[in-house]
Amino acid sequence: MKIKWTAATLICLLLLSGCRFGTVSHSSIDWVDFLKLNGIIYQGTSNAVLIDPSKIGKEIGKVRFKVEGNVLDSGYIIKDRDAAFLEKGTAIFELIGYPNWEVVAVVDLFGVNGYRIFVEQNKQFNFGQPAEEKVKKVQIAEVDQQGKEGKVIADLSWGSASFFMSVLNRSVQSDSFIPSRVLGDSKSYQLLLDTGEVIGYKSYIYFDGDHYYMQEGNPVMLPNEIAYYFTGERDIIFRTNEMEFTVPGNAVTVASGEKIKRDGSSDNITLVSKDGSEERSLLSIVEIANLWERIRKEKPGSGEAKTLLYAASRPTPINDGHLIAFESNKNTIMDTKNYFDVLLIDLDGQGEKVLIPGSKYGYSMILDAFGDRLIASTEKRSLLDVNVQSGVIREYSINAYLVALSNDGRYVLYRNMENDAMVGNELWAFDLEKVQKIPLGQVPQDFIYNKGIK
Repeated sequence: MKIKWTAATLICLLLLSGCRFGTVSHSSIDWVDFLKLNGIIYQGTSNAVLIDPSKIGKEIGKVRFKVEGNVLDSGYIIKDRDAAFLEKGTAIFELIGYPNWEVVAVVDLFGVNGYRIFVEQNKQFNFGQPAEEKVKKVQIAEVDQQGKEGKVIADLSWGSASFFMSVLNRSVQSDSFIPSRVLGDSKSYQLLLDTGEVIGYKSYIYFDGDHYYMQEGNPVMLPNEIAYYFTGERDIIFRTNEMEFTVPGNAVTVASGEKIKRDGSSDNITLVSKDGSEERSLLSIVEIANLWERIRKEKPGSGEAKTLLYAASRPTPINDGHLIAFESNKNTIMDTKNYFDVLLIDLDGQGEKVLIPGSKYGYSMILDAFGDRLIASTEKRSLLDVNVQSGVIREYSINAYLVALSNDGRYVLYRNMENDAMVGNELWAFDLEKVQKIPLGQVPQDFIYNKGIK
């Protein structure tokens, strides 16, 4: 027996399947996002998105008729190749990996990777948020008021993606939460989770000026640490005792308008043009390649005995972005005693010089910079306050784990070390102008700097 699908029947079936449903009034029908092809009713998905466009297969049909705006009769019989919102002529494609066409795709200029996913109505697919250990990539992008995806603000993979998921999974449902409207509508961000499969998961994160939250049914509050992934350069994320602190090391824009590429590589310093179309390296690629070759020939080894080159770690703009400071062992790696220096280099790759000599201070780790000031910590857990213009280095032996630099460059947020390997639970600030310690009490339970996660 051939079933005749009417508008009213379709609404009821999709209501029973648990998706968003439409309503019938005297003047119009509020349609669900459906598509009918070869006798199969498909429903559009809000969370399932195409991750791998190469899995688009052959065209299996085209939309014949768009019912929204053209059908006002609830008794209308849904016909093959009808669709709720797809325009006439929209091509429908198979997805490689779904041979029975239970999942199909259509071109959508606003969809992820240019497509929208439709799923056979009576099939069960688990397109919900995937388990933490299955997520291989995470992408967060801005979304404008029309719902169009904008600038990507975080692109995480492997360990970084897993850590993000561990933060996300500490979210807490809060039925009583009402987003603040002091600053107007909440900002929206698109979240994509890639498990390495054809189809990934999409959701949205919102920020009302005070809280990050998700809104899938009941509101879900996200942990404070999530702010790491949404902050711009020098944005304030922690306030205490009238001091305001930023995300350490997230400043990447230099005086030329280019940005330092942070991709986890320590082989070179790469600057990306304003429009993202061009990249250039500051260190000589030939010299770095030759140095690697020397290491392989003269210092062969394996495991812990293997000699590793870190030509440019933690590149940090300084002196209003006219210079870049970075950690490196490239100048000493072939010496008997291999140590790290903090170096300075011009934006044209010239004028390289030592700012913090490793021979005197040991391995110094850059925390952050502001103006002409660079803050670093040493192997001895002391604090270094370096003036780039004068070259003066002030060392303070405070046995500290440095956390962040204030937005005005005056205060360093830190925690005392309980022993060589354990960070203490007391929070302090060091006033670089008055050269004094300021106790700030116990570390808050939801301390945003608990994890260095970016």
